[in-house]
Amino acid sequence: MARHRIAPLSEVPEGANKAFDVAGRSVLLCRSTAGLFAADNMCTHAFSHLEGGRVKGPYLFCPLHGVRFDLRNGTPSGNLTRKCLPVYPVHVEDGTVFAELPDD
Repeated sequence: MARHRIAPLSEVPEGANKAFDVAGRSVLLCRSTAGLFAADNMCTHAFSHLEGGRVKGPYLFCPLHGVRFDLRNGTPSGNLTRKCLPVYPVHVEDGTVFAELPDD
């Protein structure tokens, strides 16, 4: 795992999400009342982008079919997929978001 600078925290308003290209990977930052989360920007069900999906507490809903992912551990709910969404440790330093991403 390697530490990567993602973006200023101000670029992701509370209750929203935004994708960023980080080292060739599309990383989705999600911000809600439950905290700040980083995950792959690709649904494990239909392989569509998750950016723009609804964020409610620690959950992200895929905008295509509504699959719900727990952003704390990537676990999906429902029957559309059993494959977890890759999620990454994230922290903020001086207003900038950093995440620990795998070395590929």
